[in-house]
Amino acid sequence: MPSPTTKRRILVQAGHNTPLQPGHLSETGANGEAQLVARIQKRLVAILQGDSRFEPLPKPGLIPDHTKADAAVYLHGDGAGPTATGFSFGFPDKTVTETAVNKKLANLIAAEFAKIPGHPHRRPDNGTDDAHFYYGFHLVDAAGPETLIEHGFLSNPSEKQWMQSHVPQLARAEYVAICRFFGLTPAEPAGTPSGETLTVNSMILAAPRATAAQMRRHLINRHRAHPGDSQVKDKTLADIVNLYVKTCKSVGVDPLAAVSQMELETAHLTSKASQPPRRNPAGIGITSGSTQGPSFPTWNKAVRAHVGRLAAYAIPKGDGTSAQKALIAEALAVRSLPDSKRGSALRLKGLSHSWADDRTYADKIARIAKEIHA
Repeated sequence: MPSPTTKRRILVQAGHNTPLQPGHLSETGANGEAQLVARIQKRLVAILQGDSRFEPLPKPGLIPDHTKADAAVYLHGDGAGPTATGFSFGFPDKTVTETAVNKKLANLIAAEFAKIPGHPHRRPDNGTDDAHFYYGFHLVDAAGPETLIEHGFLSNPSEKQWMQSHVPQLARAEYVAICRFFGLTPAEPAGTPSGETLTVNSMILAAPRATAAQMRRHLINRHRAHPGDSQVKDKTLADIVNLYVKTCKSVGVDPLAAVSQMELETAHLTSKASQPPRRNPAGIGITSGSTQGPSFPTWNKAVRAHVGRLAAYAIPKGDGTSAQKALIAEALAVRSLPDSKRGSALRLKGLSHSWADDRTYADKIARIAKEIHA
């Protein structure tokens, strides 16, 4: 075990990413696997780089022989039929001691995965020869654990979508597990924004991409610049952003997507429809100049109606967690949504064809999100 002043070297391999290992050149992985694990690797390495106690060693498919590390994680995804589901681990288990060390990290990762809402179940470990005798195990001289992570089945459309939209949470779960294996307290707090840019191709169901402070600052500054007839004070604006953060996190919606849409729809909460007593935060039910749409007695109810409706666009009917289903039901009780539009906006660009007729609608939301980051 390294001394407290020694950085722990953590090898993080993105499986099936080029250059590939000689003898495994034809093994390109499941459809979308290389791209998914490259994203997880990038995020995990960034977190480890931000923690002075670690030195990450990012590797593609090719791993130099006798690479030295204090621990190694090999990132992968499974492929089988469209209904196959679950995550699992592979690790060396020639001796009792070796098995205990490797399985300890696997169990710690599994415990963190279980905290992510909607995560697939765990399947038996070392279920295949590829997991049991992974080539990377023979190339890395690890003083600590070596664990191959099969995050789930990319051949299962819903599981693939879930993994793609939870990359920051998966990476952080692995970071926390590594910390706990070495008896360390994680330096990065839970819910730390990923810093990823919101684009038209971004998933709406995703970890927070921006901080509450960034969103509050942007909204208040834009509101001050062109207040119009608005009487909403800075403190109320800050409270509204906090409500968005709290509500979005409860159902897995990225607050940046919701707040950016709210700013677009309400001209940064200066529009007539957004003012009390109407408090309509996203043009809900406003289909023409003469249609006012619903009003909301409190900002809490207004925000819940907006986030629940946004979740309904992102989640097909019948899918979702109990919390997601409950908020969607609450929102659609205010204004219904045709079944054909349920799940029509898994990605932000889908809102251009379903929430609004404007084909540049998603681009406009993404532009505001970029300003918030800036």
